[in-house]
Amino acid sequence: MSALDKPTFEQIEAYVLDRLGADERLAFEQRLATDHALRAEVKLERENILAIELGGMERMLTEVRGEQTPQRRQSGGWTTWLKYAAVVAVLLGGALWFTLRPSTNERVFAAHFTPDPGLPVAMGTTDSHAFNDAMVAYKLGDHDEAIGKFTTLLQDDPASDTLRYYIGCAELNAGRPERAAPMLMAVAEQANSVFAGKARWYAFLAMVRSGDRTGAEAIRFDAGDPYGMKAKAVLSEWE
Repeated sequence: MSALDKPTFEQIEAYVLDRLGADERLAFEQRLATDHALRAEVKLERENILAIELGGMERMLTEVRGEQTPQRRQSGGWTTWLKYAAVVAVLLGGALWFTLRPSTNERVFAAHFTPDPGLPVAMGTTDSHAFNDAMVAYKLGDHDEAIGKFTTLLQDDPASDTLRYYIGCAELNAGRPERAAPMLMAVAEQANSVFAGKARWYAFLAMVRSGDRTGAEAIRFDAGDPYGMKAKAVLSEWE
């Protein structure tokens, strides 16, 4: 299955979400029994849905935790526990998908996004301990800490494409595509930057994640750029 057409994608989604009628489900499962490519697409869709559900669950819990100031921990304990209980009830009740169901652009983003792993610390563009420390935070997934440290360094070196690139990546990893896109585009427009190609791709994905199709379509990739081929695939899936 080289290119997944829209009707097949919708049928896969309906099957995974248990929305097919009995006859449709039987016919689909008969097709699954002999179609290896279709089974692979079903498996991928299940993984995408799970990844987005877990991301939504994490956001819900983060919001609840964020409301817990020291004063509220003392005076609002029952309210907080009720909120946690509601989250757990949603999960155990099997309704999480319907509560946090992602849009098409979020599903496409999840299918194509792989975070930049970061630079090996010993190979950073500077010997600064502060840069290495920031990169370690980035690699550990401490996004806000990494952003704060990279931003401090950027104040002393405002022309650094490396710092701008990883600030943008950290913002995207943290689920803030609106902040990530302009930072990454600034690097993408630096023709001499070694990060220009990847920055353009991640800026494109940031716009996909935020639902900005016009912005995503406006990004131009060089002829023969493998990221350009990936971008075309994303746009073809984003209907």
